Amino acid sequence: MNLRIAKWLLMGGFLLCSSCLHLNVPPARLEFVSINHENYSSYDLRFTSDRNLIDLYEDHGRRGQIGTWIKCSLNGDPDFSVEHEIVLEASGIVSGMRLIEGDRRYEMFANISVENHAINDGRNYIRPVELVQILKPQEYIPCKVAITAFPFVAYYSKVMYMPASRFIAAIENPRVAPPRISLKQSDQPRSLLPSASVCIVRWRYELALGYDQIDSLGLCSDVPYAGMLASFAPSKTKLRIVSGSEETPAPFAAYTIIRGDGRLEPGITDEKGRTHEVGSIENETLRVIINKNLDVVERWTPWTDSVP
Repeated sequence: MNLRIAKWLLMGGFLLCSSCLHLNVPPARLEFVSINHENYSSYDLRFTSDRNLIDLYEDHGRRGQIGTWIKCSLNGDPDFSVEHEIVLEASGIVSGMRLIEGDRRYEMFANISVENHAINDGRNYIRPVELVQILKPQEYIPCKVAITAFPFVAYYSKVMYMPASRFIAAIENPRVAPPRISLKQSDQPRSLLPSASVCIVRWRYELALGYDQIDSLGLCSDVPYAGMLASFAPSKTKLRIVSGSEETPAPFAAYTIIRGDGRLEPGITDEKGRTHEVGSIENETLRVIINKNLDVVERWTPWTDSVP
């Protein structure tokens, strides 16, 4: 759904309700987890909540939830009400959720865009270099989740404070898996295969350095939903490779998909220019290398359960 349409739906659900009901649920407590630069003015945000914000009303026996939105104020504006527009804002739909095992919290996922609403020429997205200058004088960025449902007044979470240093690090030092990792024999995971592939299985954020470090390595075969198990993954898709400016499918083209944890998955596109199925337990940024002899360009497809 277009972000602007979704935002108007959220506001409309609030404004059309003249004598709304209240959902008698305390404000959710949020904690920042991570932020990664997706592309240009788009960022992937993760945070935890003590409540399932996507199905909040249904979980409490109510219906009519319209949408779940997170807003972050880049200029110190403390008014997060749905009818108010923050001039310098980072916002997006909370679109994913998973229950943290062994915990009563939920990890929430949102793709946010940064915008300057003082500009009305249709190009109000804030460039990364401009965003860094906005963030540098600040220590924390306040954020809140707003949920609208009919016929209820808007529900708001407590304020979450995102470290500005983490936001800046996501722009200046994006996390990228190294193309190759060499380990001493004594450090290699045990395997029956002497040349078994090694993958990054966990990252660790280093505050002093300002970016993510490799925390743990393991066998690629131990990574969930690898290879033929991709079809059982919660998130799965096939990428479509197209060639030339006509964007026609590139059949039988050699490619290599680089996973976020460093795995290399080579293959040949089918007659419709589609790659093999890629599966993951969560949202993941992929890179694709194409045979240089082919005049092709990269195209990304969203996570989907099927490809037409």
